[in-house]
Amino acid sequence: MTNPSGQAAPSGDLTGWRHIFVDEFTKDAAIGSWANSCEPDKIVYTGAQGQKWRTYPQCYLDTYQKRPYRPDAVLSVTGGTLDFYLHQVDGKPAGANPSPLITGSSQYQSYGRYSVRMRVDRPGLNEYYVAFLLWPQSEVWPRDGEFDFPEGGLAGNAGGFHHYSGVGACNGCQAVATDIGASFTQWHTYTMEWSPGRIRYLLDNTVVLDSSLFVPSGPMRWQLQAETNGNGNSAGHLQVDWVSVWAYNG
Repeated sequence: MTNPSGQAAPSGDLTGWRHIFVDEFTKDAAIGSWANSCEPDKIVYTGAQGQKWRTYPQCYLDTYQKRPYRPDAVLSVTGGTLDFYLHQVDGKPAGANPSPLITGSSQYQSYGRYSVRMRVDRPGLNEYYVAFLLWPQSEVWPRDGEFDFPEGGLAGNAGGFHHYSGVGACNGCQAVATDIGASFTQWHTYTMEWSPGRIRYLLDNTVVLDSSLFVPSGPMRWQLQAETNGNGNSAGHLQVDWVSVWAYNG
């Protein structure tokens, strides 16, 4: 099944944007093939058209519970999706955090348009939390900002956060998109449009956040972060039908 969500990945240039990357996950990869013990620069998946992916290794800990990321037991490509099998691994809930090399050789660019179509296949994944984010190459936070869309607990609804950079930066200094009406159990397309001095978030082509406050300008990478935030033994699948990326061409 090429487009399990019923919508094909967008490609081609748009006004102000030059298309540079797309992956519809048509090349299967079994559980275990994304394994990475402690090599953050390792290429763990190569797609049908040569798309390259890295992932946070098992020696990296997630944000809230400080549990290891487990790409070896969570990530696979099947049925036309990048599949996160969210379940207990070694007695603890486990997530994963992959990232594409959007230029073929680098994860990074300054400014860009990032779209992902995703859902979870069942309700009640109370101990799992998603933040598909742009993170600064400098690794300096909060000074150099952060973009998160979608973000939220997978048992609820999606939101988005723009963490301010520069003189506006602090822990909690941000613009927020909430109550946007997107349940994680439904297929939705989430898009971040980052241009000089402006960030916009779009849900299925409807703008839900538009901010020109303290927008970062340094290069960032896209992380599809699914992590743990709580305890329990629920299990399910976060499914990514496709991702598509553009460079700023304004």
